Amino acid sequence: MNLLAKLGLITSTSLAILACGGGSSGGGGTGAATSEISIPFTARANGTEIKCGAQLSGLGSDSASGTIRGFALYIHNVVLINSDGTELPFTLDDNDWQSSGVALLDYQDKLDSCGSDTAKPINNKLIGSVQGELINVDRIRFTVGVPSELNHEDASAAVTPLNRTDLFWSWQSGYKHLRMDVAPDGGVIKPDNSTTTTWNIHLGSTGCEGNPQTGETVSCSANNRPTIELDISDIANQQIVIDYGKLVENSALMSDQGGAPGCMSGPTDLDCPAIFDALGMGLGDNSDPTEGQTVFSVESL
Repeated sequence: MNLLAKLGLITSTSLAILACGGGSSGGGGTGAATSEISIPFTARANGTEIKCGAQLSGLGSDSASGTIRGFALYIHNVVLINSDGTELPFTLDDNDWQSSGVALLDYQDKLDSCGSDTAKPINNKLIGSVQGELINVDRIRFTVGVPSELNHEDASAAVTPLNRTDLFWSWQSGYKHLRMDVAPDGGVIKPDNSTTTTWNIHLGSTGCEGNPQTGETVSCSANNRPTIELDISDIANQQIVIDYGKLVENSALMSDQGGAPGCMSGPTDLDCPAIFDALGMGLGDNSDPTEGQTVFSVESL
C-alpha cells in the first residue's frame, strides 16, 4: 500500500503520530524508504493537563491536590514494530530537545520551578525518522532515561538537552532519568512531624561506582531505566499519554515515610516500591510486584 495513501497528508503542525514517505534513503544502496515521523506525548494527572499553575486533584492514596514544580523525562532507544515483527529503529533529529539519540520531554512552562511568571519553552514530542516500510505498525517501544554511555558525563559541559543541571545528580554522577515534583496543598508531613513543600520523584541509576572525571568506567548496581512497549491500533490518529495520577496511585503525597521527601530511587526508600511498580520495575533486588507498567498508554486524538 502506498505510504501516503495509508497515513494521509502530513502537516508540520499535526499532533498525531505521523509519517510521510521519503523515497530512497540512499543508505548503502538499499532503496529503503525513509519516513519522517512526529510522536506526540501528552502529560496529565487524572485527566488534567500537566503545566505550571494547573490544579491537580485526586492524587495518590490520600487524594491530594496540588501543583507541579517540575515535570520532565529523558527518552531513548525508540523503536516502531510492524505486525510481522519487523523492528524500525527511530532516529531522533538533532535540535534543542534532542541530541546523541536522547530526547527530553519537558512540561514545566514557567521558570524557577513554576515560581516565576516568565514563560519557559516546553517539549511534548519526538521528531525523527525510520528507514524501512511502515507496514501495519502495531507497537512502539522506548526506554525512559539517559543511556549508560552518556549518563556520567559532565552536565555543565554537555550539549542540549543533556546540559540540564537540574536533571543531574552530583551525588551519583548521573542524570535523573525522570523528575516529577509536585507541591501538595498543605505540604508534606515528615516522620518527625515537620513539613516540607514538595513530594518528589527522581528516577535515576543508583549504586554507581567509578569516577568519570578521572576516566574511570562507571558501573551502577541499579540502572533504573524502564523499557515501555505499547500497542498501537491507528498510528496516524493516536498519541502517547503519561499519567502522573497512575504513577502515584498507591502513594501518599501528603506524608513521607522517611529520607528525602518522595522517591529518590534509593533501594531502601519506603516511598519507592509503589512508584517503581507503576513503572514496571522492581526496586533494588526485588522483582516487580505487579507485572507491567500503568503510567504510559496510547489514546486516540
